[in-house]
Amino acid sequence: MTLRPEVFRLGSHERRFLLAEPPGAASVIVLSLHGSGSSPRRQARLSSMERLCSSGAVVAFPQGAWPLRSGFEWDLEGDVGYLRALVGRLLARYPETDRRVCIAGMSGGARMASRFASLHPESVLVLGAVAGLRAPARTRLEYPPRVVAFHGTADRVNPYAGSGTERWNESVPEAVVAWARALGLPGEPASQALTAHLTRMDFGDPGHAAVTLFVSRGAGHSWPGSRPPVLPPFPLFPLSPLSPLFLRRALGRTSKEIDATSEIWKATGARRSAI
Repeated sequence: MTLRPEVFRLGSHERRFLLAEPPGAASVIVLSLHGSGSSPRRQARLSSMERLCSSGAVVAFPQGAWPLRSGFEWDLEGDVGYLRALVGRLLARYPETDRRVCIAGMSGGARMASRFASLHPESVLVLGAVAGLRAPARTRLEYPPRVVAFHGTADRVNPYAGSGTERWNESVPEAVVAWARALGLPGEPASQALTAHLTRMDFGDPGHAAVTLFVSRGAGHSWPGSRPPVLPPFPLFPLSPLSPLFLRRALGRTSKEIDATSEIWKATGARRSAI
């Protein structure tokens, strides 16, 4: 599908995003948020979420507010208003779609998506968080979204056990339990080993107001099912912090046992049928 750059004016500010439209009728709007220091274009390549257009999705890749390295970073407080305004604009443009959207993100984008979904659950059908689920900003949500999260146990950027920092204060299990409690779900998950390295944990009925966490043992800071960085045939400086080889080593292994994009999309269908 073709990604089209668009500009969204919010007050005196211009915000940019990429947009992919379905060839036929639209059913669900999907927002895919890039990680810290990344960009909409790189998020599109990482997640391949534009392929969901063939199933009726309108997919938008918004850009964070703050420049960071060669990309952008999300303003955890200020960008809530921007995303809400963008959702409103897209719903007005595509009135035939579900009135609640799917918001997904990678790393810092998952952190931003977690914040938005907990502050505006009335607008969110599904929250998809890859390598960055954070606890909700509220302890109880009147409009429960479906939460689908993915995390590798060897993630060195956002450690599975937490790091005690301001951005990553709680562990992934603690964040998942916080979402379950906010949705009024039992505190103990049902755990299922899907493969030798992949475990699925469900809180509540997976088809209705549920929280699901996929844990990839040994996987790093990556989008499950995604393509790895493209490596040149003979890198001149293979250990440079900017080289693909260095980045691949720093980010760790990508799980191929599950496709995060497909699972997030699958959750939108289950959630719509359950409402």
